[in-house]
Amino acid sequence: MRVGIDATCWSNPRGYGRYARGLLTALLEQPSPQHEYVLFVDHHTFSQFTMPEGAQYVVVQTHESPTQAASAEGRRSFADMWAMTKAVARTPLDVFFFPSVYTYFPLVTRARIILGIHDVIAEDYPQVVFPDRRQYYLWTLKGVAARLQANYIVTVSDYAREGIMRRFKWPQHKIWIVGEAPDSVFQPIEDARKVEDALVEFGLNRSTRFMMCLGGLNPHKNLKMLLEVMAELRAESEFSDVHLLLVGPAETDTFTPGAHNIRALVQQLGLEDAVHFTGFISDEAVALLLNAARVLVMPSLAEGYGLGAVEAAACGTPVIVTQNSPMPQILEGGGLFIDPLKSDELQTALTTIFSDESARLGMGQTALNRSRALTWPHAADQFRSLLERTEQENP
Repeated sequence: MRVGIDATCWSNPRGYGRYARGLLTALLEQPSPQHEYVLFVDHHTFSQFTMPEGAQYVVVQTHESPTQAASAEGRRSFADMWAMTKAVARTPLDVFFFPSVYTYFPLVTRARIILGIHDVIAEDYPQVVFPDRRQYYLWTLKGVAARLQANYIVTVSDYAREGIMRRFKWPQHKIWIVGEAPDSVFQPIEDARKVEDALVEFGLNRSTRFMMCLGGLNPHKNLKMLLEVMAELRAESEFSDVHLLLVGPAETDTFTPGAHNIRALVQQLGLEDAVHFTGFISDEAVALLLNAARVLVMPSLAEGYGLGAVEAAACGTPVIVTQNSPMPQILEGGGLFIDPLKSDELQTALTTIFSDESARLGMGQTALNRSRALTWPHAADQFRSLLERTEQENP
């Protein structure tokens, strides 16, 4: 079976890119004789990143990186999409897989099409995802076109599948789950010196009590509520030393349209000395910081998966995560799960974490134990079994 894969989202620094890199690397590291992989990638990505061995590559000339052009505030040119379309049309394939709808382009092929949809956040919360109505309509049009071409949908959790069924009226048997996992760099780290060095870089030390957020500063991440609750928490003498580390792109761009507002709110609340913006840093640095954090906080309006929470769990760090996600099941007992619209629930959860060390440590150990069941090789096995099902259903 020849399997074509859209690898243009490889360069995406956020969750879609992490998913593509983790899954495709695991697929190629465990080759199966019945599957031949052909990865289609733009020349920007191919020249800037080291791609895994074990696949045939079709490198396509485009004017712009599809990852950048396909963001919420941008759009891909017709010429670039047509270049990708032609490249696939020239290649005999049995199956074609889009790891994310973000970088979808129309296909002219007889191959069975598997479309990756990670969540329905854009459909459920368009007012906080899109800068204007035009961008919403463009996203909707792309999504409709992609789903019309797709034979199957792959998503990352039961929670995400339920959202897809609700929003798009797809039958459950056509929506498959291929989960996510933490990369191997995320693990408990015993080298205290390395952890200390990472903290010092951001004005912290080993005795600093701090919570962490991972990812962009997008409005749906609900950081406004977190900052307001943090200000109230620090007003109490017992918690006046609590800090927040925001890890991820910290400047306003196509992927973090809410960064300016978050920085302004930090100043308005008088939290300039307590909130630290790291900007984009390596996974190795993130793992070191997670090992020192008291808790990973993810109060998003919703998450199709919540990979950052799993990465924290793999470091033995407990989590406070939105209940609108699969994390209450995946990390059961490994943290506290809140209604993202109720600030009092977040405040209670933070109070528990920073006042009950025994409970915090217990949740961290449970989170670590739960995370060990999540691996990219397992996700690759899930995907391969789905490829076999497409062949059985379409002999």
